[in-house]
Amino acid sequence: MQADEIQRELRDLKRRLDLAETRLSQVEGRFEFVSGQLRDVQLYLHARFDDVDRRFDLVDKRFDRLERRFDTLEAKFETLDAKVDALPRAVAELIAGRG
Repeated sequence: MQADEIQRELRDLKRRLDLAETRLSQVEGRFEFVSGQLRDVQLYLHARFDDVDRRFDLVDKRFDRLERRFDTLEAKFETLDAKVDALPRAVAELIAGRG
């Protein structure tokens, strides 16, 4: 009877081992699937960040050009302010010279 018990226990152990190997194989398959999905997400994010970086670089260049234009306008307005401030004096000198 002991031989029958040993045989039965061996069959049970083999069955359990097969079941464990099947489950392990399923888990490995799921892991490979998930890791593949994560790799695809990572590649997508890198591509999107590259696109966003390029767009920000273009926007930065446009802002730099606008800033230079505003600096030029500011200098012109300062010159115009100085001329407008000098205008009453010039008009007064013209009037004084006529009189």
